[in-house]
Amino acid sequence: MKKTCKPAMLSRIWQASRRALNLEHSPPQVFACSQWQHGSQPVTSYLVYRWLLFLTVLSIGISSFACQRLPRLYKGPKVELNYLKWFIYFTNWGYLLIVLQAGLALMVVHRYRTQRSFNIPCEDGEIPMPRRQRTPLLCRVYWLAHTVATDLAFVITVIYWTLVHDPKIHEINALNLLVHGGNSLVMLLELAVTAHPVRAAHALFGAGAGLVYGVFSCFYWAVGGTDRIGLPAIYPALDWNKPASALGFVALCAAVMMLAHGVATVLAYTRSRLAAKLLPTRAPADRLTLPTH
Repeated sequence: MKKTCKPAMLSRIWQASRRALNLEHSPPQVFACSQWQHGSQPVTSYLVYRWLLFLTVLSIGISSFACQRLPRLYKGPKVELNYLKWFIYFTNWGYLLIVLQAGLALMVVHRYRTQRSFNIPCEDGEIPMPRRQRTPLLCRVYWLAHTVATDLAFVITVIYWTLVHDPKIHEINALNLLVHGGNSLVMLLELAVTAHPVRAAHALFGAGAGLVYGVFSCFYWAVGGTDRIGLPAIYPALDWNKPASALGFVALCAAVMMLAHGVATVLAYTRSRLAAKLLPTRAPADRLTLPTH
């Protein structure tokens, strides 16, 4: 009897884990709408918000790349600035994800902006009825990008201002504040406005992205890569000449990433509960929303 129950229990655990980690959610239109609207199609104000946010973060990202220069307080040997080294920094990985998720969100809104609901007839007219369907690839990629961008933004802000920022080298200017503080503000705004959920199990995606960057930094060091002023470590705390210290830093970032995702999950849950209280009257489509799994 025990031999029969054990495989069945393991199978149930495996199936539950797969459901928690997948990127399926019904109805998929929730990815195109704001938490603070009625109906199942994106409203004009949300479309305007998506365009403004995308153009803003894109402009900041382009400025961050185009306005590269050596630190004003740098007094080391003269070096030739390599613009392509902008892509080796964790901060810029995180900001690229913010731009990506903003662009994908805009595409999702435009997709569902003109799509008609699936309707069924009734005595009083037609009631929008969402179908149970597989979440479109565009929505799944957007959800993944949004999740990882949120986790990375919070971690980058915390780690930069506590462990990386050196007032003797790094000056505090508008661009520095935007990419190391504005990034978290953008994702907090996204958590407050969007309607799709944040799943606790998806913390593994953000932690995985942090580990991928750790592997990249080790490979970059191994092939002789240097930072923008010629030092062998991209970040002082991520110096692979001291492997124990570097591994500890990667582990710390992964742990903080999990904590950051927990904060995002709580904020998203609080947003949905608050919206349910402030907007008690829902359109028929909202009352007919299918379960998550």
